[in-house]
Amino acid sequence: MAPQLPASLLSCLPIRLATLMSWLLFPCQGSVSRVTNSEPDEVWHMFLLAGQSNMAGRGSISDRSPSTVAPPDKRIGVLGEDGAWKVPAQHPLHHDKPDVAGVGPGLEFARAIVDFLPVGEQHLGLIPAAFGGSEIARWMEDGDLFQAAVEQVRRGRAAGGVLSGILWHQGESDCANETDALAYEHRLRGVISSFRHELVDPNVPMILGELGIQFLDLADPLLTYAKLVNQAIVKTGSDATVANVAVASSAGLEHNSDHLHFSVAAADVLGRRYAWKWLKLTGRLNVSLRALVGNSLEPPLVDPSRRLDTPTEAGIAASRAASSSFLAGSSTRT
Repeated sequence: MAPQLPASLLSCLPIRLATLMSWLLFPCQGSVSRVTNSEPDEVWHMFLLAGQSNMAGRGSISDRSPSTVAPPDKRIGVLGEDGAWKVPAQHPLHHDKPDVAGVGPGLEFARAIVDFLPVGEQHLGLIPAAFGGSEIARWMEDGDLFQAAVEQVRRGRAAGGVLSGILWHQGESDCANETDALAYEHRLRGVISSFRHELVDPNVPMILGELGIQFLDLADPLLTYAKLVNQAIVKTGSDATVANVAVASSAGLEHNSDHLHFSVAAADVLGRRYAWKWLKLTGRLNVSLRALVGNSLEPPLVDPSRRLDTPTEAGIAASRAASSSFLAGSSTRT
């Protein structure tokens, strides 16, 4: 069966074309139930949501956006702390910091790809593992958040899930000093390798997200080296020698007035950009879809040069020392 264009992707098209495509692809949408069974023996396509606050979500749930006003979809669930799928999935997906948890890219990602899954397998399970303010050290093989995420995936598998991808957005908490920034690429590659090894899935797709470079307050001492970190993310995700890895652009996205976190609207767009990259990696896009959507879901990366800024000699020496052992540190980022 030829792939179809999910309703959530229609928002990226010019309004008249979107209306036409909606009528052509979903002529009976109003009379056909989108609710499916949630029996324990069903296969759930699982996606691990990892990183820090911009993956967990800090957009206000009260703001109107596609993912906050869309009817609940019982094909999309979220893994609960008890290891069971909770349906339908709703914001907030994460409860890392309940007083600030909000809208992130995960749910809109799920809405964008669920119709592309094979008929009979349109059950998508999100595994919330991101934690606000977390440094990448906590996501390395011996880190507490890495171990917790692996355990969550195992619980999801026990509940009938199959790991289909990992979404990653992290790095703001590693921008305070040149040592951590220069070591970031090495550490990120280690995270990718460790997840694939520990989950016994060497080719699981992993989509990395760019930092919000265009709105981050680079004068903030905690974000001084954000450009270096973002360049490391782009370089890693664009490396053809690392299989099934891609980068979702943050170009043009806005913050929620704090110059740190994506707004609700931006989080939704970022979720669709993650979706497009996953669909591309898994061979679910065709020429027609590419022609319809154009570059709206795959804009140029914020830093497409993939060239790292020239580091200082002291920074290089510190980076070499950090490659084998992490410096202790803390962050106030949420």
